[in-house]
Amino acid sequence: MKAIHAIIAAMLVFATIVSAAAAEVPIDIDEVEIDDTVLDSDNENRLSLERGEEYEVRVRLTPYADVDNLEIRVFIAGYEFSDTEDIEDTTPLFDAEENVTYVKKLKIRIPDEVERDNYKLRVVFSDRFNQALVEEFNLKIDVPRNAVRIDDVVFNPSNAVRAGSALLAKVRIENKGEKTQQDVRVTVSIPGLGISGTQYIEEIDDEDEEEETEEIFLRIPKCAKPGTYDALVEVEFLNRHKKVSERKTITVLEDDTCVENKQQTSITLGNQLQNAQPGQTVVYPVTITNAGRTSKTFTITVPSTDWASVTITPTSTMVMPAGQTQTAFVNVQVGEEALTGAHSIVATVASKDSTQQLTLTTNVQAAPTSASDVLEVVLVILVALLVVLGVVIGVAHLRGKEQTENYY
Repeated sequence: MKAIHAIIAAMLVFATIVSAAAAEVPIDIDEVEIDDTVLDSDNENRLSLERGEEYEVRVRLTPYADVDNLEIRVFIAGYEFSDTEDIEDTTPLFDAEENVTYVKKLKIRIPDEVERDNYKLRVVFSDRFNQALVEEFNLKIDVPRNAVRIDDVVFNPSNAVRAGSALLAKVRIENKGEKTQQDVRVTVSIPGLGISGTQYIEEIDDEDEEEETEEIFLRIPKCAKPGTYDALVEVEFLNRHKKVSERKTITVLEDDTCVENKQQTSITLGNQLQNAQPGQTVVYPVTITNAGRTSKTFTITVPSTDWASVTITPTSTMVMPAGQTQTAFVNVQVGEEALTGAHSIVATVASKDSTQQLTLTTNVQAAPTSASDVLEVVLVILVALLVVLGVVIGVAHLRGKEQTENYY
């Protein structure tokens, strides 16, 4: 009898352990949605999702007991390249109280490489110890009706191209839609250099077929500024009603023959120092010679000053073809209140690839006394002398008269 009781007790303990080990996370799954579409795990119908798109998964749950360290994971299995790009999302850990409803939002993206087939969306609720609760929903991964993707862009030379040389580009296009694409237009352009090239692909079949353009030829302008430029690849399809694009970068190296041309730009100032009086205008000629092989634009700027007003004639901006010389004139009108002495202005001559500063010095001199002022002063002096002379003569005459009267 004791043996039977022991066996029964052991069985009860074992059942308790098994029951405890098999306990699921104590929650009720109220609702699961994908982009506002409610899913039903008991329904054989499949929800269609398009690859290449991102979807929001909204999960609503209510615990019937407190749960600590709960997390929700949504995923789609069966993707060939899941080792590098999983189709999944997971919430951070959170604590859930009994009889409180929680709403969690997750996102999954269906990669372009997913095969068209039937799949399951699995929603897993788990904590640290309880058995995970898993809910599954039927899906159908479809493809867009019309869609292409730029699969690869190959430049030759691949790393850098010298200014004045040719750049060749090949573009590989993959059809990611369910319809065959015809007359696909592929354009490669470098907006910063103002160049582009175009090729057509006659047909790209569906079922993820790929086609490649012939070499697209672009000529880098001679003496183009060295540096990194954006290369824009645009693919137009469906009678050019749809377009996809991708941006690459190329490096342009300096053309050695253009280095000397930069040094051949000559800027000379006709007269660096001139004398002027208040109210007068002095002119400083600035002569620019473009000895390079390309046209250049030069701009002359002069800061404002309180002792003079400055103008530039005939223009402050000169577009100068290769091999030509032009002269601009900096006109400095000295103000009436300008102090005497030397005054300087710094004129800046700038082009796309160089900047040079010129110092213009004006020596302001005091204005001489005018002739009318001199005559006026002389006249005053003469009048004063005449008055004095008249007084002297009058006094002498009175003295002579008095002496004569005394004699008689």
